Amino acid sequence: EKAVGAYTAVAEDGGKRLVATVASGVRFHGDGELLLQMTANLLDNAIRHTPAGTQIGISLETSSGGATAIIADSGPGIPAGQRDKVFQRFYRLDASRSTSGNGLGLALVSAIAGLHEIALSLEDARPGLKVVLAFPGAQSFNGTFA
Repeated sequence: EKAVGAYTAVAEDGGKRLVATVASGVRFHGDGELLLQMTANLLDNAIRHTPAGTQIGISLETSSGGATAIIADSGPGIPAGQRDKVFQRFYRLDASRSTSGNGLGLALVSAIAGLHEIALSLEDARPGLKVVLAFPGAQSFNGTFA
């Protein structure tokens, strides 16, 4: 919710639309600042590397095994053969070389996900990119303690 609040105006300034569907009361044990940084990096990438008119969605849902967050856009995406490479430090796609950045954002995302045992994958959103984060052990909290 914090990342969505911080990036909604940024997306709008770039002619993009950020749509959030976030389940309330989801709890996950981890470093809140690092998890916020991970989410912010993913939203920042989606905003910077997509053209005006792009819709960017972020969702968070719980299930019996934990929670799943998805950040998806309708931009150009990442070719399937380069998806593993973008997690390497300093790696940049040829198409992104004209934008600011140093190729560390997704490497940091991968490191934070690994530290928290979050499964991270990149998928085709047809069109665009879908980042899937599976949070093991996350729970839905209804506001009362038993």
